[in-house]
Amino acid sequence: MPLIGQREPGSRYRDALRLLFILAQGSEPTENPADDAVRIFRAEKRLMAMDFLVRYPDYLADALLDLYEQTGEQELLGQVRQIFLKEEPSVRLVRMVRWRHGAYQNVDDALSTLSYYGLVRPMQLSDGDGKVRRYEYLISAKALAFLEDTVRQHPELAWYKDRLELVMRIAHGKSGSALKEWQYEHPEYGNTMHGDIIASISSQVEKRLAKIDEANE
Repeated sequence: MPLIGQREPGSRYRDALRLLFILAQGSEPTENPADDAVRIFRAEKRLMAMDFLVRYPDYLADALLDLYEQTGEQELLGQVRQIFLKEEPSVRLVRMVRWRHGAYQNVDDALSTLSYYGLVRPMQLSDGDGKVRRYEYLISAKALAFLEDTVRQHPELAWYKDRLELVMRIAHGKSGSALKEWQYEHPEYGNTMHGDIIASISSQVEKRLAKIDEANE
């Protein structure tokens, strides 16, 4: 697994911040809110699937085009155009490898950082035999305040908040399995060998957008 282990300097904190935005905006209120846990995110597979959409803007653009074809919302086309006008499929791309269950990144270090600062508390839910059934993540009020303060002090990081609003247009009401199944429908994703980098679909999505724009003229 050599590719999985490769990390850029400072990537731990970048990953932690990105994951915190995902966990916060993809979560729901807890049934019994407390100072140290006001929202909950379910579950690890969904976290990985949403992280992939943040890290691969071209796949997100393709998902938004799917949604446009379902709803006819012109605003979605505008969002896709902006993704390509800003060259996000290359500028914002953070590559992932294909592993046994699709796009993968070991997020233990990032989650440990969030846990250390009291922002997120990962929880393992086990079956009667002790086998881990799934992971859930408790998000503290401190985490939400931290994100607000971070964006206020560094306005450029509002990109993550805005991006997660688009990702949630795709992920709302969907399980991690459903999101992964959509990803596997792309040959560039599904046919990637285990341990290899998942390829971009930027050129295909740009052509799809051009056809839609041409049909709308």
